[in-house]
Amino acid sequence: MSEFENTPSSSEIERHLEPGSFKIPEGFESRFTELDSVRIQGFEGPLDLLLFLIKDQKLNILDLPMAQITQQYMEYLRLMEELNLDIAAEYIAMAAHLIQIKSKMMLPPLPGEEDADPRKKLVQKLLEYQQVKEATEHLQTLKTNWNTTPMIPQADLQEFAHIEEEPIKATLFDILANYRDALSRLIPPPPVEIQTQPKTVEERIGELLDMLQDGSWKTLMGLFFDVASREEIVLTFVALLELARTNKVSIVQSEAFGEIRVKAA
Repeated sequence: MSEFENTPSSSEIERHLEPGSFKIPEGFESRFTELDSVRIQGFEGPLDLLLFLIKDQKLNILDLPMAQITQQYMEYLRLMEELNLDIAAEYIAMAAHLIQIKSKMMLPPLPGEEDADPRKKLVQKLLEYQQVKEATEHLQTLKTNWNTTPMIPQADLQEFAHIEEEPIKATLFDILANYRDALSRLIPPPPVEIQTQPKTVEERIGELLDMLQDGSWKTLMGLFFDVASREEIVLTFVALLELARTNKVSIVQSEAFGEIRVKAA
C-alpha cells in the first residue's frame, strides 16, 4: 500500500487552503501571462520545506505540533502559488499526508493502536533526511575549504586575516519568508488611489537590474523602499525569482535565517 493512500481528497485539501491574508487581488493574474511558471533549482522538495519550517519556528522535531506545522506548510504553498511558482505534485502529496496525520491525532486510536503515533514515520523520514542533508553540507564545506585554502608559508598568511566568511546561498524558502514579511509590513493604501498603468515583469526586471548595476550587494528588503502596493510586491518577487532562475543575480545570506542580500551576477 502506498504511503499516501487513503489521504484526503482534493476538496478536503482546498478547505485547508482557504483564502486568507495572502489572497491574490482580483484581476491580478493577467499581468503575468507573459511569464510561465518560475522554476527554481536547488530545492529538494517537501521534506526540505518541513525542515526549514521546523528550524524557523524552533519546533521539536521529535514532538511535532501537527496543527501548527500543517498551517505553516499550507501558508508556504499559498505563497508559492501566488508567486506563480511551479508546485510539484510531491508538495501536494505531502500536504495531504500532513492533513491525514493531523486528522488521525484528533480521533481516538483504533483497537490495537493505543501506542501508535501517527507522526512516527514522518519524524523518522525527517531525521534520516536531516542526517543526509547535514552530511552533504559538511562534505561540501570540506571541499570548499580545501579549494580555497592558500598553500603558502605561514609567515605570509597575514594578508588573509580579514577575509570575510563565504556567504551561503539563500534558499527559495528563505526568499518566501522575506516575501511574507514584506506583505505584513505593507502600509494600507489611502482611500483614493491614482490609477496607473500596471508594470510588466520585464519592466520590473529592468528596474531591478538598474538598481543592482553598480555591482554592490543590496539587502533584499531594501529593494522594496519604493514599493507601495501588494501588486508591486508580488511583481518584484516574481521578477527577482526570474532573475535568479536565469542566473542574472546572486542571492545569499551570511547565516541561516540571516539577512538576504542580492547582487548582479
